[in-house]
Amino acid sequence: MRAVNLVPQDARRGGGSPSLGRLGASHVLIAVLLIAVGYVTFYVLTTNKISQRKSQLASLQQQVTREKAAVARLNSYEKFEKLAQARAQTVREIASSRFDWHAALEDLSKVVPTNTTLQSLSATVSPTTTSAGGASGAAGGIRGAIDPPAFEMTGCTATQDKVAQLMSRLRLINGVSRVTLGQSVKSATGSGSSTTTTASSHTCAGGPSFDMVVFFHPMANPLPTTAQTTATTTAGAAK
Repeated sequence: MRAVNLVPQDARRGGGSPSLGRLGASHVLIAVLLIAVGYVTFYVLTTNKISQRKSQLASLQQQVTREKAAVARLNSYEKFEKLAQARAQTVREIASSRFDWHAALEDLSKVVPTNTTLQSLSATVSPTTTSAGGASGAAGGIRGAIDPPAFEMTGCTATQDKVAQLMSRLRLINGVSRVTLGQSVKSATGSGSSTTTTASSHTCAGGPSFDMVVFFHPMANPLPTTAQTTATTTAGAAK
């Protein structure tokens, strides 16, 4: 039995896809327009993105400028804070290196007996410190042997035992490390002779005169001496 194709012959010829040769000018124009629209769209999107990035860059640059100005303003506060801290540290160092002479003099007034008279009193923080009204005689050399603060005093008392009593009582002053007698001289009133421990330029009628030094404990943070300051400055300049 032979097969029979029931589809009409015209329909069978028109069922295939059209060839490129049958595309008209309108189709080519539409294709070109689509390509052009794609390029224009890409160009517009790229341009918009570049403009947006440029705007963001300008905004960031303005923000950086503002931050730099703020940092410059804050630097002045930082410098002031460092200066204030340095000055506060200097004040603390000076305060810690100062000796409490007020308390020492108050203690001295409490221990000196009523029958003892002080002719001179000098208070110095170191042997290199100069002070008006300082003690003279043997006490001057004794003071130069030790660095801590000290009282240099000369005076009169009734007897040599009172001199020993005064030295014992001076040791009761807060912070005293040692009391050194430079000399003690007792002038005789009748015969013109004298009983002398060492030579002295201080004389008292009817009783011995004395030179002594009261040494205190060293300060925790003593101020640098002139020689130390000069050496430090020279070393710093040589660097």
